[in-house]
Amino acid sequence: MNWIVKIFHFILKSLVSIIFLIFIVIAGGVSAFIIYQNVYSVPNTVVPSVIGEELKVAQEKLYNAGLQIKVSCDEFDEKISPNKIITQDPASGSKVKKNRKIYVVVSKGSKVIALNIPDLKSKELKEATAIIEEYGLTLGKVTYTKHFSVPQGVVIAQAPEPGNIESDNNTINLLVSKGSY
Repeated sequence: MNWIVKIFHFILKSLVSIIFLIFIVIAGGVSAFIIYQNVYSVPNTVVPSVIGEELKVAQEKLYNAGLQIKVSCDEFDEKISPNKIITQDPASGSKVKKNRKIYVVVSKGSKVIALNIPDLKSKELKEATAIIEEYGLTLGKVTYTKHFSVPQGVVIAQAPEPGNIESDNNTINLLVSKGSY
């Protein structure tokens, strides 16, 4: 009979130990979940639109929404003035976690290049076209008009005028004589 009592006590101690371990594991899991929810859980926020904004204004808007800004690159843009935002990712209106980086592309403005424009006045159209190509320029609009003293097929005027200029366009337009009246 003594051995039955010992087996019963052993089973009872084992059962109490197992129940205690299960309780500790469940309590630890609940505690971890509560700590995660209160400390590590990051709330969502809505991404504001910063397209067309100055970089400094965009930084403030995103900071006020709990977000960070990261300039991914600078690009030339004919329509958007320098130091303004061209695109953003993720898009405005998206729901994201706070402290997330919003990637933006900043405008450098229109691409201005230094050009050396040759003097094409008094040159025949064929020669003027060859010179334009030689300088790496593009022939734009050719307009014909009658002129009292300039022979037919000869350049009367050009735009832009000859010389060194800075422009975002490498096209040369010509006014060519149709001959006298």
